[in-house]
Amino acid sequence: MTISSRALFIFQKSFTIATTTLTTTQKPQNWRTQFKQTQLVSQISSILLQRRTNHWPSLLKNLKLSPFLFLQILRSTQTNPQVSLNFFHYAKNTLDFQPDAKVLCTLVYVLLGSGLSKPAKPILDSLIQTHPPAQIVGSLIQSLKESEICVQSTVLSSVLECYCTKGLFLEALQVYQIVRDCGYLVASVNCCNKLLSLLLSKNELRLGWCCYGSIIRNGVQENVVTWSLIAQMLCKDKKFEQIVRILEKGVCSPVMYNLLIDGYSKRGDFESAFGYLNDMRKKCIDPTFSTLSSILDGACKYQNAEVIESVMISMVVKGYLPKDVTPDYDSVIRKFSDMGKIYAAELFFREASNKKIKLQDNTYGSMLRAFSKEGRAEDAIWMYNIILERKIFTSDKCYSAFMSVLCNVNSSLEVSGLLKDLIGRGFVPPISQVSKFIVSLCEKHKWKEAEELLNVIFQRGLQFESFCCCSLVRHYCFSRRIDSAVSLHTELERLGVALDVETYGILLDRLFKLRRHEEALRIFNYMRTHDMLSSESFSIMIRGLCQEKEFRKAMRLHDEMLKLGLKPDKKAYKRLISGFG
Repeated sequence: MTISSRALFIFQKSFTIATTTLTTTQKPQNWRTQFKQTQLVSQISSILLQRRTNHWPSLLKNLKLSPFLFLQILRSTQTNPQVSLNFFHYAKNTLDFQPDAKVLCTLVYVLLGSGLSKPAKPILDSLIQTHPPAQIVGSLIQSLKESEICVQSTVLSSVLECYCTKGLFLEALQVYQIVRDCGYLVASVNCCNKLLSLLLSKNELRLGWCCYGSIIRNGVQENVVTWSLIAQMLCKDKKFEQIVRILEKGVCSPVMYNLLIDGYSKRGDFESAFGYLNDMRKKCIDPTFSTLSSILDGACKYQNAEVIESVMISMVVKGYLPKDVTPDYDSVIRKFSDMGKIYAAELFFREASNKKIKLQDNTYGSMLRAFSKEGRAEDAIWMYNIILERKIFTSDKCYSAFMSVLCNVNSSLEVSGLLKDLIGRGFVPPISQVSKFIVSLCEKHKWKEAEELLNVIFQRGLQFESFCCCSLVRHYCFSRRIDSAVSLHTELERLGVALDVETYGILLDRLFKLRRHEEALRIFNYMRTHDMLSSESFSIMIRGLCQEKEFRKAMRLHDEMLKLGLKPDKKAYKRLISGFG
Protein backbone atom coordinates (compact mmCIF):
# COMPACT_ATOMS: atom_id res chain seq x y z
CA MET A 1 0.00 0.00 0.00
CA THR A 2 1.46 3.35 -1.05
CA ILE A 3 1.68 6.32 1.35
CA SER A 4 -1.05 8.10 -0.64
CA SER A 5 -3.32 5.03 -0.39
CA ARG A 6 -2.62 4.80 3.35
CA ALA A 7 -3.59 8.44 3.71
CA LEU A 8 -6.90 7.83 1.89
CA PHE A 9 -7.61 4.74 4.03
CA ILE A 10 -6.92 6.72 7.22
CA PHE A 11 -9.29 9.48 6.04
CA GLN A 12 -12.13 6.98 5.55
CA LYS A 13 -11.69 5.61 9.09
CA SER A 14 -11.19 8.96 10.78
CA PHE A 15 -14.77 10.17 10.93
CA THR A 16 -16.06 6.89 12.41
CA ILE A 17 -13.45 6.99 15.19
CA ALA A 18 -14.11 10.66 15.91
CA THR A 19 -17.86 10.05 16.15
CA THR A 20 -17.26 7.23 18.65
CA THR A 21 -15.15 9.61 20.76
CA LEU A 22 -17.84 12.27 20.69
CA THR A 23 -20.58 9.97 22.01
CA THR A 24 -18.66 8.86 25.12
CA THR A 25 -20.53 10.04 28.24
CA GLN A 26 -20.34 9.55 31.99
CA LYS A 27 -22.55 6.83 33.46
CA PRO A 28 -25.81 8.24 34.91
CA GLN A 29 -25.77 8.96 38.66
CA ASN A 30 -28.68 9.14 41.14
CA TRP A 31 -29.74 12.61 42.31
CA ARG A 32 -28.11 12.31 45.75
CA THR A 33 -24.72 11.46 44.28
CA GLN A 34 -25.08 14.24 41.71
CA PHE A 35 -25.95 16.77 44.43
CA LYS A 36 -22.91 15.79 46.52
CA GLN A 37 -20.72 15.94 43.43
CA THR A 38 -22.00 19.42 42.55
CA GLN A 39 -21.38 20.63 46.11
CA LEU A 40 -17.84 19.23 46.08
CA VAL A 41 -17.05 20.83 42.70
CA SER A 42 -18.39 24.17 43.97
CA GLN A 43 -16.31 24.00 47.17
CA ILE A 44 -13.08 23.06 45.39
CA SER A 45 -13.62 25.70 42.69
CA SER A 46 -14.11 28.36 45.37
CA ILE A 47 -10.89 27.32 47.10
CA LEU A 48 -8.99 27.46 43.81
CA LEU A 49 -10.36 30.84 42.75
CA GLN A 50 -10.31 32.57 46.16
CA ARG A 51 -7.29 31.12 47.97
CA ARG A 52 -3.60 31.39 47.18
CA THR A 53 -1.81 28.30 45.96
CA ASN A 54 0.19 27.99 49.19
CA HIS A 55 -3.13 27.29 51.01
CA TRP A 56 -4.10 24.44 48.66
CA PRO A 57 -2.14 21.62 50.37
CA SER A 58 -3.94 22.02 53.72
CA LEU A 59 -7.39 22.46 52.14
CA LEU A 60 -7.16 19.78 49.44
CA LYS A 61 -4.97 17.15 51.12
CA ASN A 62 -7.70 14.46 51.35
CA LEU A 63 -9.08 15.04 47.86
CA LYS A 64 -9.56 11.89 45.74
CA LEU A 65 -9.50 13.21 42.19
CA SER A 66 -10.92 11.28 39.24
CA PRO A 67 -10.79 12.48 35.60
CA PHE A 68 -14.55 13.13 35.67
CA LEU A 69 -14.33 15.22 38.86
CA PHE A 70 -11.38 17.19 37.44
CA LEU A 71 -13.39 17.99 34.30
CA GLN A 72 -16.23 19.38 36.41
CA ILE A 73 -13.76 21.56 38.35
CA LEU A 74 -12.10 22.67 35.13
CA ARG A 75 -15.42 23.82 33.67
CA SER A 76 -16.09 25.82 36.83
CA THR A 77 -12.66 27.51 36.83
CA GLN A 78 -12.09 27.98 33.07
CA THR A 79 -12.89 31.70 33.32
CA ASN A 80 -9.49 31.91 35.02
CA PRO A 81 -7.37 29.57 32.83
CA GLN A 82 -4.15 30.20 34.75
CA VAL A 83 -5.81 28.86 37.91
CA SER A 84 -7.02 25.81 35.94
CA LEU A 85 -3.48 25.20 34.71
CA ASN A 86 -1.97 25.62 38.19
CA PHE A 87 -4.48 23.17 39.64
CA PHE A 88 -3.69 20.66 36.87
CA HIS A 89 0.03 20.71 37.73
CA TYR A 90 -0.73 20.63 41.47
CA ALA A 91 -3.05 17.62 41.05
CA LYS A 92 -0.46 15.71 39.02
CA ASN A 93 2.46 16.45 41.34
CA THR A 94 0.73 16.31 44.75
CA LEU A 95 -2.50 14.32 44.43
CA ASP A 96 -1.09 11.62 42.11
CA PHE A 97 -3.75 12.53 39.55
CA GLN A 98 -3.60 10.57 36.26
CA PRO A 99 -5.33 12.63 33.54
CA ASP A 100 -6.95 10.85 30.62
CA ALA A 101 -7.16 12.08 27.01
CA LYS A 102 -10.45 13.90 27.61
CA VAL A 103 -9.00 15.90 30.52
CA LEU A 104 -5.91 16.88 28.54
CA CYS A 105 -7.94 17.85 25.48
CA THR A 106 -10.33 19.98 27.53
CA LEU A 107 -7.41 21.74 29.25
CA VAL A 108 -5.79 22.39 25.85
CA TYR A 109 -9.09 23.86 24.62
CA VAL A 110 -9.34 26.14 27.68
CA LEU A 111 -5.75 27.37 27.33
CA LEU A 112 -5.78 27.89 23.55
CA GLY A 113 -9.20 29.51 23.68
CA SER A 114 -7.81 32.00 26.20
CA GLY A 115 -4.71 32.76 24.14
CA LEU A 116 -2.33 30.80 26.40
CA SER A 117 -0.64 28.88 23.56
CA LYS A 118 2.77 28.57 25.26
CA PRO A 119 1.65 26.49 28.31
CA ALA A 120 -0.75 24.54 26.04
CA LYS A 121 2.07 23.37 23.76
CA PRO A 122 3.75 20.77 26.07
CA ILE A 123 0.34 19.31 26.94
CA LEU A 124 -0.59 19.09 23.26
CA ASP A 125 2.81 17.55 22.47
CA SER A 126 2.29 14.81 25.07
CA LEU A 127 -1.20 14.15 23.70
CA ILE A 128 0.13 13.74 20.16
CA GLN A 129 2.77 11.28 21.33
CA THR A 130 0.32 9.03 23.21
CA HIS A 131 -3.08 9.30 21.49
CA PRO A 132 -4.36 8.92 17.92
CA PRO A 133 -5.47 12.09 16.04
CA ALA A 134 -9.10 10.98 15.87
CA GLN A 135 -9.36 10.70 19.66
CA ILE A 136 -7.71 14.09 20.22
CA VAL A 137 -9.83 15.93 17.66
CA GLY A 138 -12.99 14.13 18.77
CA SER A 139 -12.49 15.21 22.41
CA LEU A 140 -11.66 18.77 21.36
CA ILE A 141 -14.75 19.04 19.15
CA GLN A 142 -16.89 17.92 22.09
CA SER A 143 -15.49 20.86 24.10
CA LEU A 144 -15.89 23.28 21.18
CA LYS A 145 -19.61 22.80 20.63
CA GLU A 146 -20.72 25.95 22.47
CA SER A 147 -17.67 28.13 21.82
CA GLU A 148 -17.37 31.02 19.38
CA ILE A 149 -16.24 30.41 15.80
CA CYS A 150 -12.96 32.28 16.29
CA VAL A 151 -12.12 30.06 19.30
CA GLN A 152 -12.97 26.92 17.30
CA SER A 153 -10.66 28.04 14.49
CA THR A 154 -7.81 28.91 16.89
CA VAL A 155 -7.95 25.60 18.73
CA LEU A 156 -8.24 23.36 15.67
CA SER A 157 -5.59 25.34 13.77
CA SER A 158 -3.18 24.94 16.69
CA VAL A 159 -3.64 21.17 16.71
CA LEU A 160 -3.10 20.94 12.96
CA GLU A 161 -0.02 23.18 13.15
CA CYS A 162 1.43 21.02 15.92
CA TYR A 163 1.30 17.93 13.70
CA CYS A 164 2.80 19.92 10.80
CA THR A 165 5.66 21.21 12.97
CA LYS A 166 6.51 17.63 13.95
CA GLY A 167 6.52 16.57 10.28
CA LEU A 168 3.65 14.07 10.79
CA PHE A 169 1.93 14.63 7.46
CA LEU A 170 -0.39 11.58 7.51
CA GLU A 171 -1.67 12.52 10.96
CA ALA A 172 -1.99 16.20 9.94
CA LEU A 173 -4.11 15.17 6.94
CA GLN A 174 -6.23 13.00 9.21
CA VAL A 175 -6.88 15.95 11.55
CA TYR A 176 -7.77 18.17 8.58
CA GLN A 177 -10.21 15.55 7.24
CA ILE A 178 -11.97 14.97 10.58
CA VAL A 179 -12.37 18.70 11.24
CA ARG A 180 -13.81 19.24 7.77
CA ASP A 181 -16.17 16.23 8.00
CA CYS A 182 -17.49 17.46 11.35
CA GLY A 183 -18.50 20.74 9.69
CA TYR A 184 -16.05 23.04 11.45
CA LEU A 185 -14.08 25.90 9.94
CA VAL A 186 -10.95 24.34 8.47
CA ALA A 187 -8.22 26.47 9.93
CA SER A 188 -6.69 29.73 8.74
CA VAL A 189 -4.86 30.24 5.47
CA ASN A 190 -1.55 30.30 7.40
CA CYS A 191 -2.31 26.92 8.91
CA CYS A 192 -3.29 25.51 5.51
CA ASN A 193 -0.02 26.85 4.12
CA LYS A 194 1.89 24.93 6.79
CA LEU A 195 0.12 21.74 5.75
CA LEU A 196 0.91 22.33 2.06
CA SER A 197 4.51 23.19 2.93
CA LEU A 198 4.86 19.94 4.88
CA LEU A 199 3.51 17.86 1.98
CA LEU A 200 5.87 19.68 -0.39
CA SER A 201 8.87 18.99 1.87
CA LYS A 202 7.91 15.29 1.98
CA ASN A 203 7.60 15.29 -1.83
CA GLU A 204 3.98 14.14 -1.50
CA LEU A 205 2.83 16.12 -4.54
CA ARG A 206 -0.28 14.08 -5.26
CA LEU A 207 -1.54 14.54 -1.72
CA GLY A 208 -0.50 18.20 -1.91
CA TRP A 209 -2.69 18.87 -4.96
CA CYS A 210 -5.64 17.00 -3.37
CA CYS A 211 -5.21 19.01 -0.18
CA TYR A 212 -5.01 22.29 -2.11
CA GLY A 213 -8.25 21.47 -3.95
CA SER A 214 -9.98 20.69 -0.66
CA ILE A 215 -8.74 23.94 0.92
CA ILE A 216 -10.13 26.00 -1.97
CA ARG A 217 -13.48 24.15 -1.93
CA ASN A 218 -13.78 24.95 1.77
CA GLY A 219 -13.55 28.67 1.08
CA VAL A 220 -10.03 29.39 2.33
CA GLN A 221 -8.63 32.28 0.31
CA GLU A 222 -5.05 31.88 -0.97
CA ASN A 223 -2.40 34.45 -0.10
CA VAL A 224 1.04 35.11 -1.60
CA VAL A 225 2.59 32.31 0.50
CA THR A 226 0.01 29.84 -0.85
CA TRP A 227 0.77 30.83 -4.45
CA SER A 228 4.50 30.52 -3.76
CA LEU A 229 3.95 26.97 -2.49
CA ILE A 230 1.83 26.18 -5.57
CA ALA A 231 4.66 27.51 -7.75
CA GLN A 232 7.12 25.16 -6.02
CA MET A 233 4.76 22.22 -6.50
CA LEU A 234 4.46 23.07 -10.22
CA CYS A 235 8.23 23.21 -10.44
CA LYS A 236 8.62 19.78 -8.82
CA ASP A 237 6.00 18.46 -11.25
CA LYS A 238 8.21 19.77 -14.10
CA LYS A 239 5.52 22.31 -15.05
CA PHE A 240 7.44 25.42 -14.03
CA GLU A 241 6.23 27.37 -17.09
CA GLN A 242 2.71 27.35 -15.61
CA ILE A 243 4.07 29.68 -12.92
CA VAL A 244 3.76 32.40 -15.57
CA ARG A 245 -0.05 32.09 -15.30
CA ILE A 246 0.16 32.88 -11.59
CA LEU A 247 2.19 36.02 -12.36
CA GLU A 248 -0.42 37.00 -14.96
CA LYS A 249 -3.02 37.00 -12.15
CA GLY A 250 -1.05 39.86 -10.59
CA VAL A 251 0.34 37.68 -7.81
CA CYS A 252 4.11 37.66 -7.50
CA SER A 253 6.80 36.82 -4.98
CA PRO A 254 10.58 36.39 -4.96
CA VAL A 255 10.05 32.61 -4.80
CA MET A 256 8.09 32.58 -8.08
CA TYR A 257 10.64 34.70 -9.91
CA ASN A 258 13.52 32.60 -8.57
CA LEU A 259 11.85 29.41 -9.78
CA LEU A 260 11.25 30.83 -13.26
CA ILE A 261 14.77 32.25 -13.59
CA ASP A 262 16.28 28.98 -12.34
CA GLY A 263 14.16 26.92 -14.73
CA TYR A 264 14.98 28.98 -17.82
CA SER A 265 18.68 29.15 -16.86
CA LYS A 266 18.86 25.36 -16.60
CA ARG A 267 17.50 25.18 -20.16
CA GLY A 268 19.98 27.75 -21.40
CA ASP A 269 17.19 30.25 -22.23
CA PHE A 270 18.99 33.31 -20.87
CA GLU A 271 16.79 35.76 -22.75
CA SER A 272 13.76 34.65 -20.74
CA ALA A 273 15.83 34.47 -17.52
CA PHE A 274 17.02 38.08 -17.92
CA GLY A 275 13.48 39.12 -18.89
CA TYR A 276 12.13 37.93 -15.54
CA LEU A 277 15.14 39.41 -13.77
CA ASN A 278 14.19 42.82 -15.23
CA ASP A 279 10.55 42.28 -14.18
CA MET A 280 11.73 41.70 -10.62
CA ARG A 281 13.60 44.98 -10.61
CA LYS A 282 10.60 46.87 -12.06
CA LYS A 283 8.46 45.54 -9.20
CA CYS A 284 11.14 46.54 -6.68
CA ILE A 285 11.93 42.91 -5.81
CA ASP A 286 15.66 42.78 -5.18
CA PRO A 287 17.42 39.77 -6.79
CA THR A 288 19.12 37.65 -4.14
CA PHE A 289 22.35 35.67 -4.31
CA SER A 290 20.20 32.64 -5.19
CA THR A 291 18.58 34.47 -8.13
CA LEU A 292 21.84 35.52 -9.77
CA SER A 293 23.62 32.25 -8.95
CA SER A 294 20.93 30.37 -10.93
CA ILE A 295 21.81 32.37 -14.07
CA LEU A 296 25.55 31.98 -13.41
CA ASP A 297 25.16 28.21 -12.92
CA GLY A 298 23.24 27.89 -16.19
CA ALA A 299 25.81 30.03 -18.02
CA CYS A 300 28.63 27.83 -16.70
CA LYS A 301 26.74 24.71 -17.77
CA TYR A 302 26.34 26.01 -21.34
CA GLN A 303 29.75 27.76 -21.29
CA ASN A 304 28.24 31.12 -22.19
CA ALA A 305 31.19 33.44 -21.45
CA GLU A 306 29.21 36.63 -22.08
CA VAL A 307 26.50 35.77 -19.57
CA ILE A 308 29.10 34.54 -17.05
CA GLU A 309 30.91 37.86 -17.18
CA SER A 310 27.70 39.92 -17.00
CA VAL A 311 26.29 38.05 -13.98
CA MET A 312 29.60 38.03 -12.09
CA ILE A 313 29.85 41.81 -12.48
CA SER A 314 26.31 42.17 -11.09
CA MET A 315 27.15 39.86 -8.15
CA VAL A 316 30.28 41.87 -7.33
CA VAL A 317 28.31 45.16 -7.52
CA LYS A 318 25.70 43.77 -5.11
CA GLY A 319 28.37 42.46 -2.76
CA TYR A 320 27.46 38.80 -3.34
CA LEU A 321 30.99 38.08 -4.59
CA PRO A 322 34.27 39.73 -3.55
CA LYS A 323 36.17 41.73 -6.18
CA ASP A 324 39.18 39.53 -5.58
CA VAL A 325 38.09 35.94 -4.98
CA THR A 326 41.61 34.66 -4.26
CA PRO A 327 41.43 34.72 -0.43
CA ASP A 328 37.78 33.53 -0.44
CA TYR A 329 37.77 30.60 -2.85
CA ASP A 330 36.79 28.12 -0.12
CA SER A 331 33.73 30.03 1.08
CA VAL A 332 32.61 30.87 -2.49
CA ILE A 333 32.93 27.27 -3.72
CA ARG A 334 31.15 25.87 -0.64
CA LYS A 335 28.34 28.40 -0.92
CA PHE A 336 27.62 27.48 -4.54
CA SER A 337 27.99 23.75 -3.77
CA ASP A 338 25.63 23.85 -0.80
CA MET A 339 23.00 25.58 -2.98
CA GLY A 340 23.33 22.90 -5.66
CA LYS A 341 24.89 25.32 -8.16
CA ILE A 342 27.64 22.86 -8.98
CA TYR A 343 28.56 24.26 -12.41
CA ALA A 344 29.28 27.64 -10.82
CA ALA A 345 31.19 25.94 -7.98
CA GLU A 346 33.20 23.97 -10.53
CA LEU A 347 34.14 27.20 -12.34
CA PHE A 348 35.75 28.62 -9.19
CA PHE A 349 37.22 25.24 -8.20
CA ARG A 350 39.07 24.87 -11.51
CA GLU A 351 40.12 28.52 -11.34
CA ALA A 352 41.62 27.93 -7.88
CA SER A 353 43.34 24.75 -9.10
CA ASN A 354 44.87 26.59 -12.06
CA LYS A 355 46.21 29.23 -9.66
CA LYS A 356 47.67 26.44 -7.45
CA ILE A 357 45.66 27.73 -4.48
CA LYS A 358 45.43 25.23 -1.60
CA LEU A 359 41.81 24.62 -0.64
CA GLN A 360 40.43 23.37 2.66
CA ASP A 361 39.43 19.72 3.08
CA ASN A 362 35.72 20.43 3.53
CA THR A 363 35.68 22.33 0.21
CA TYR A 364 36.53 19.08 -1.59
CA GLY A 365 33.86 17.33 0.47
CA SER A 366 31.21 19.87 -0.48
CA MET A 367 32.12 19.44 -4.17
CA LEU A 368 31.91 15.63 -3.87
CA ARG A 369 28.51 15.87 -2.20
CA ALA A 370 27.19 18.41 -4.74
CA PHE A 371 28.33 16.34 -7.75
CA SER A 372 26.72 13.28 -6.17
CA LYS A 373 23.39 14.98 -5.37
CA GLU A 374 23.20 16.29 -8.95
CA GLY A 375 23.70 12.74 -10.26
CA ARG A 376 26.98 13.59 -11.99
CA ALA A 377 28.64 10.26 -11.22
CA GLU A 378 31.72 10.67 -13.44
CA ASP A 379 32.54 14.07 -11.92
CA ALA A 380 31.90 12.68 -8.43
CA ILE A 381 34.35 9.82 -9.12
CA TRP A 382 36.90 12.38 -10.41
CA MET A 383 36.54 14.38 -7.18
CA TYR A 384 36.74 11.22 -5.04
CA ASN A 385 40.01 10.23 -6.72
CA ILE A 386 41.41 13.71 -5.97
CA ILE A 387 40.38 13.28 -2.32
CA LEU A 388 42.10 9.89 -2.15
CA GLU A 389 45.22 11.09 -3.93
CA ARG A 390 45.65 14.12 -1.66
CA LYS A 391 44.63 12.19 1.49
CA ILE A 392 41.88 14.69 2.23
CA PHE A 393 39.58 14.13 5.21
CA THR A 394 35.89 14.86 4.69
CA SER A 395 32.58 14.06 6.44
CA ASP A 396 30.55 10.84 6.32
CA LYS A 397 27.56 12.60 4.74
CA CYS A 398 29.68 13.41 1.67
CA TYR A 399 30.61 9.75 1.26
CA SER A 400 27.00 8.71 1.84
CA ALA A 401 25.86 10.96 -1.03
CA PHE A 402 28.70 9.59 -3.19
CA MET A 403 27.69 5.96 -2.52
CA SER A 404 24.09 6.87 -3.31
CA VAL A 405 24.98 8.16 -6.79
CA LEU A 406 27.24 5.14 -7.42
CA CYS A 407 24.35 2.77 -6.65
CA ASN A 408 22.16 4.54 -9.20
CA VAL A 409 24.52 4.38 -12.20
CA ASN A 410 25.03 1.46 -14.56
CA SER A 411 26.83 -1.26 -12.65
CA SER A 412 30.44 -1.69 -13.73
CA LEU A 413 33.67 -3.15 -12.39
CA GLU A 414 34.90 0.34 -11.43
CA VAL A 415 31.70 1.28 -9.58
CA SER A 416 31.42 -2.00 -7.65
CA GLY A 417 35.12 -1.67 -6.78
CA LEU A 418 34.54 1.84 -5.40
CA LEU A 419 31.59 0.65 -3.32
CA LYS A 420 33.64 -2.24 -1.90
CA ASP A 421 36.45 0.18 -1.06
CA LEU A 422 34.13 2.64 0.69
CA ILE A 423 32.27 -0.03 2.67
CA GLY A 424 35.58 -1.65 3.58
CA ARG A 425 36.78 1.70 4.94
CA GLY A 426 33.77 1.79 7.28
CA PHE A 427 31.30 4.01 5.42
CA VAL A 428 27.67 2.87 5.51
CA PRO A 429 25.83 2.80 2.15
CA PRO A 430 22.10 3.56 1.69
CA ILE A 431 20.54 0.15 2.40
CA SER A 432 17.83 0.15 -0.27
CA GLN A 433 20.07 1.53 -3.01
CA VAL A 434 23.02 -0.82 -2.47
CA SER A 435 20.58 -3.77 -2.40
CA LYS A 436 19.17 -2.70 -5.78
CA PHE A 437 22.73 -2.30 -7.10
CA ILE A 438 23.51 -5.93 -6.19
CA VAL A 439 20.34 -7.02 -8.00
CA SER A 440 21.44 -5.07 -11.09
CA LEU A 441 24.83 -6.87 -10.99
CA CYS A 442 23.00 -10.21 -10.86
CA GLU A 443 20.70 -9.24 -13.73
CA LYS A 444 23.82 -8.58 -15.83
CA HIS A 445 25.27 -11.93 -14.72
CA LYS A 446 28.13 -10.19 -12.93
CA TRP A 447 28.04 -12.85 -10.24
CA LYS A 448 31.59 -12.40 -9.00
CA GLU A 449 31.17 -8.64 -8.41
CA ALA A 450 27.83 -9.23 -6.63
CA GLU A 451 29.40 -11.94 -4.48
CA GLU A 452 32.39 -9.81 -3.50
CA LEU A 453 30.26 -6.77 -2.66
CA LEU A 454 27.93 -8.89 -0.54
CA ASN A 455 30.89 -10.42 1.29
CA VAL A 456 32.18 -6.94 2.22
CA ILE A 457 28.72 -6.06 3.54
CA PHE A 458 28.67 -9.27 5.61
CA GLN A 459 32.15 -8.60 6.97
CA ARG A 460 31.11 -5.14 8.14
CA GLY A 461 27.91 -6.53 9.70
CA LEU A 462 25.75 -4.06 7.76
CA GLN A 463 22.02 -4.36 7.16
CA PHE A 464 20.64 -4.86 3.65
CA GLU A 465 17.40 -5.95 1.97
CA SER A 466 17.29 -9.72 1.52
CA PHE A 467 15.71 -9.60 -1.96
CA CYS A 468 19.16 -8.84 -3.37
CA CYS A 469 20.33 -12.34 -2.31
CA CYS A 470 17.54 -14.24 -4.09
CA SER A 471 19.11 -14.03 -7.55
CA LEU A 472 22.48 -15.11 -6.16
CA VAL A 473 21.01 -18.14 -4.32
CA ARG A 474 19.12 -19.21 -7.47
CA HIS A 475 22.35 -18.84 -9.48
CA TYR A 476 24.21 -21.05 -6.99
CA CYS A 477 21.46 -23.68 -7.18
CA PHE A 478 21.35 -23.77 -10.98
CA SER A 479 25.17 -23.81 -11.30
CA ARG A 480 25.48 -26.73 -8.82
CA ARG A 481 27.13 -24.59 -6.13
CA ILE A 482 24.78 -25.71 -3.38
CA ASP A 483 27.41 -25.25 -0.66
CA SER A 484 27.64 -21.55 -1.59
CA ALA A 485 23.83 -21.29 -1.46
CA VAL A 486 23.73 -22.86 2.02
CA SER A 487 26.60 -20.65 3.24
CA LEU A 488 24.82 -17.53 2.01
CA HIS A 489 21.62 -18.63 3.74
CA THR A 490 23.57 -19.19 6.97
CA GLU A 491 24.69 -15.53 6.80
CA LEU A 492 21.06 -14.48 6.28
CA GLU A 493 20.03 -16.51 9.34
CA ARG A 494 22.70 -14.73 11.38
CA LEU A 495 21.20 -11.39 10.33
CA GLY A 496 17.62 -12.59 10.88
CA VAL A 497 16.40 -12.05 7.29
CA ALA A 498 14.80 -14.41 4.78
CA LEU A 499 14.58 -15.12 1.03
CA ASP A 500 11.37 -15.09 -0.99
CA VAL A 501 9.05 -18.13 -1.30
CA GLU A 502 10.06 -18.96 -4.88
CA THR A 503 13.80 -18.98 -4.07
CA TYR A 504 13.20 -21.20 -1.04
CA GLY A 505 11.37 -23.69 -3.27
CA ILE A 506 14.38 -23.92 -5.62
CA LEU A 507 16.83 -24.27 -2.71
CA LEU A 508 14.82 -27.01 -0.96
CA ASP A 509 14.40 -28.93 -4.23
CA ARG A 510 18.17 -28.88 -4.92
CA LEU A 511 18.98 -30.00 -1.37
CA PHE A 512 16.72 -33.05 -1.67
CA LYS A 513 18.15 -33.92 -5.10
CA LEU A 514 21.56 -34.02 -3.41
CA ARG A 515 20.06 -36.05 -0.54
CA ARG A 516 20.81 -33.35 2.05
CA HIS A 517 17.44 -33.62 3.76
CA GLU A 518 18.73 -32.59 7.23
CA GLU A 519 19.80 -29.20 5.85
CA ALA A 520 16.48 -28.91 4.04
CA LEU A 521 14.63 -29.51 7.31
CA ARG A 522 16.73 -26.90 9.11
CA ILE A 523 16.05 -24.30 6.40
CA PHE A 524 12.34 -25.22 6.33
CA ASN A 525 12.15 -24.64 10.09
CA TYR A 526 13.76 -21.23 9.55
CA MET A 527 11.16 -20.49 6.86
CA ARG A 528 8.45 -21.34 9.40
CA THR A 529 9.76 -18.71 11.86
CA HIS A 530 9.58 -16.06 9.09
CA ASP A 531 6.11 -17.09 7.84
CA MET A 532 7.52 -18.02 4.41
CA LEU A 533 5.74 -21.39 4.06
CA SER A 534 3.69 -22.16 0.95
CA SER A 535 1.83 -25.07 -0.61
CA GLU A 536 4.75 -25.63 -3.00
CA SER A 537 7.41 -25.68 -0.22
CA PHE A 538 5.34 -28.19 1.80
CA SER A 539 4.97 -30.38 -1.30
CA ILE A 540 8.75 -30.34 -1.95
CA MET A 541 9.46 -31.28 1.69
CA ILE A 542 6.87 -34.08 1.80
CA ARG A 543 8.02 -35.59 -1.52
CA GLY A 544 11.67 -35.37 -0.51
CA LEU A 545 11.12 -36.94 2.91
CA CYS A 546 9.08 -39.77 1.38
CA GLN A 547 11.94 -40.48 -1.04
CA GLU A 548 14.26 -40.64 1.98
CA LYS A 549 11.79 -43.05 3.65
CA GLU A 550 11.20 -40.48 6.43
CA PHE A 551 7.44 -41.16 6.35
CA ARG A 552 6.73 -40.07 9.93
CA LYS A 553 8.30 -36.64 9.37
CA ALA A 554 6.55 -36.37 6.03
CA MET A 555 3.16 -37.13 7.62
CA ARG A 556 3.71 -34.51 10.34
CA LEU A 557 4.39 -31.92 7.63
CA HIS A 558 1.35 -33.14 5.69
CA ASP A 559 -0.89 -32.58 8.73
CA GLU A 560 0.64 -29.13 9.33
CA MET A 561 0.03 -28.22 5.68
CA LEU A 562 -3.66 -29.11 5.94
CA LYS A 563 -4.00 -27.28 9.27
CA LEU A 564 -2.55 -24.11 7.70
CA GLY A 565 -4.93 -24.37 4.75
CA LEU A 566 -2.11 -24.84 2.23
CA LYS A 567 -3.45 -28.00 0.57
CA PRO A 568 -2.51 -28.08 -3.15
CA ASP A 569 -5.10 -28.60 -5.90
CA LYS A 570 -6.76 -32.00 -6.25
CA LYS A 571 -4.47 -33.36 -8.97
CA ALA A 572 -1.25 -32.22 -7.24
CA TYR A 573 -2.48 -33.52 -3.87
CA LYS A 574 -3.21 -36.94 -5.34
CA ARG A 575 0.34 -37.14 -6.72
CA LEU A 576 1.72 -35.97 -3.38
CA ILE A 577 0.03 -38.58 -1.16
CA SER A 578 0.94 -41.33 -3.61
CA GLY A 579 4.49 -40.97 -2.23
CA PHE A 580 3.33 -42.48 1.07
CA GLY A 581 2.48 -45.74 -0.71
